[in-house]
Amino acid sequence: MSKVHEFHDRNQYSLAGRDEKFWDLVYHKAFPTMIRWELVDDISQQKQGIDRKLFLQSAGGSIHEILIDEKKRGEVFPDILLEFASAAEFNTPGWIEKDLRIDFLAYAFMPTSTVYLFPWPMLKRAWVRFGEKWKKEYRIISANNPGYTTLSVAVPIKKLQSAVTSASVINVSKQMGRG
Repeated sequence: MSKVHEFHDRNQYSLAGRDEKFWDLVYHKAFPTMIRWELVDDISQQKQGIDRKLFLQSAGGSIHEILIDEKKRGEVFPDILLEFASAAEFNTPGWIEKDLRIDFLAYAFMPTSTVYLFPWPMLKRAWVRFGEKWKKEYRIISANNPGYTTLSVAVPIKKLQSAVTSASVINVSKQMGRG
C-alpha cells in the first residue's frame, strides 16, 4: 500500500518551528546583509509560493525584501523534485508550472543541513526550456493524496544546476541581426 500524503500535515511539517534556527543560519550565510526575516503563514501568500520574507539592508540604508519558497526533504537524494502537477486528476499545475511571486526557491535536505538556493526566474526559464525533456529522461514521482495525485520529476542536482546556470545567459544576437 502506498503512503497517502495529507496537505495539511505536510504544510505543518514545513511550518514547524523546530527548523527556524537552521533557516536563520542558512539565510544569514546566503544574504550577509539580512537584518531579519518573517515566516509567512497566510495561505493566500503561500499559494503564491511565499513561505518566508527576508529583509536586507542596502548600502544606502534602505530595506530590500526577498521572497522565498522553501522545500524540505527528510532524506538525502541525488535529485531535486520539481512538482509539475499538483493534482494530476484535475490538471492542476504544480509549483514549477505556476507564476509564483518569489525571488528564490530554497530546497533543503534536512539530514545534511544542505540547501540549494535557486533564483526563481532562472529556474523557471530552465524548466520552460528543459521540462518536457526531463519528464521523459528522469523518474516521475507520484505522491498519493486523499482524492488526487501529485506528480514531480526527479532532476539530478548537477543537471538542474547546469540548466539554471545556462538559463542565466541571455543571447539576443539573432534578434539584433548578428547571427
